[in-house]
Amino acid sequence: MQSCESSGDSADDPLSRGLRRRGQPRVVVIGAGLAGLAAARALLEQGFTDVTVLEASSHIGGRVQSVRLGHATFELGATWIHGSQGNPIYHLAEANGLLEETTDGERSVGRISFYSKNGVACYLTNRGRRIPKDVVEEFSDLYNEVYNLTQEFFQHGKPVNAESQNSVGVFTREEVRNRIRDDPDDPEATKRLKLAMIQQYLKVESCESSSHSIDEVSLSAFGEWTEIPGAHHIIPSGFMRVVELLAEGIPAHVIQLGKPVRCIHWDQASSRPRGPEIELRGEERYGHVLSGWICGEEALVMEKCDDEAVAEICTEMLRQFTGNPNIPKPRRILRSAWGSNPYFRGSYSYTQVGSSGADVEKLAKPLPYTESSKTAHGSSTKQQPGHLLSSKCPERSLDPSRGSIKPMQVLFSGEATHRKYYSTTHGALLSGQREAARLIEMYRDLFQQGP
Repeated sequence: MQSCESSGDSADDPLSRGLRRRGQPRVVVIGAGLAGLAAARALLEQGFTDVTVLEASSHIGGRVQSVRLGHATFELGATWIHGSQGNPIYHLAEANGLLEETTDGERSVGRISFYSKNGVACYLTNRGRRIPKDVVEEFSDLYNEVYNLTQEFFQHGKPVNAESQNSVGVFTREEVRNRIRDDPDDPEATKRLKLAMIQQYLKVESCESSSHSIDEVSLSAFGEWTEIPGAHHIIPSGFMRVVELLAEGIPAHVIQLGKPVRCIHWDQASSRPRGPEIELRGEERYGHVLSGWICGEEALVMEKCDDEAVAEICTEMLRQFTGNPNIPKPRRILRSAWGSNPYFRGSYSYTQVGSSGADVEKLAKPLPYTESSKTAHGSSTKQQPGHLLSSKCPERSLDPSRGSIKPMQVLFSGEATHRKYYSTTHGALLSGQREAARLIEMYRDLFQQGP
């Protein structure tokens, strides 16, 4: 976990001395999601007092949205703490007792599965025919073997052949198809059934990657995402509790809600933030409800429909797949709409075909940027416009006669700016701390140079 260390003797600390004698720099944090709150909190803890957090919406949390209905909590945004060993989100939740009521069913070891692990799982065709359990298990084992191969291109530096088009979807589809067709033990009927299951599994993979299609996800970069060891956890009281804990260390007047930022001016230039290429994904939570995920183009179409239309379509689909025409319509629909939210335009990031971790590095570079600019210690990462850390530096620090590096004015954070932990809440939090550390170190150096 990245953090900023404060000197035990503030009188000898150039940062503390400079903040006290030369006046406070003004720092504006754009966005009160996990990254923005983490950045603001780190700066305040290091003695910065002129810090303002501007949040466009009416509430803090960004893409964390917990909804309480009766005795159940539903997540329409971030749902899981991915891994525990060294995960700052996990340690924050554990230290504050948020995981004490977590049940075994709310933990998952290894890859999160959309399929049931407890009780009886049913796999049906679109004609209501149940697929034999042994066929499903055989196919799942085969699919997971191929999935592991997709990780090796980045992790082991394996070359990507032209046939795969550097696409996770293209590679996986062809590899699984070839293995099914070459299996001498399966009858043709079983092979046809397994071949038909490929697209469903790839669609699930698309949901996990938050992409329109898994075909759009880069094969050569797919293994760069790093999994933190340990189980995945759900917070029974809601993920919003993590957001509230982060905000506890921030004075109420610092956070201003309902303040959308339209334009950022820096160094006589104007930069209009544009959304990253991320796609929508709905989230699920336990309870006596039927929950599901939808992603890609279908998710964007769904967001344009009203609740009645969504209820009709989902009910008809369930009746078709189960063969039961008497399944009733739901009494209520609760759904996310991140794709059409003007402040998000999607759920979280992935590395697209034609992109790589180097592009993540570019997104994380502050403005202005020079190769000699200092970067915070720790892992480097990538930016999600919507969590912009804007810093207005003292005028005298810009004096070229002093021979100092031109100070950073606009810095970027968010899960999409973290090269190893993109698409996660811990990636967002760490990126906010990283950018705060950049500013802290920059001002420490500037103040050390003297007036």
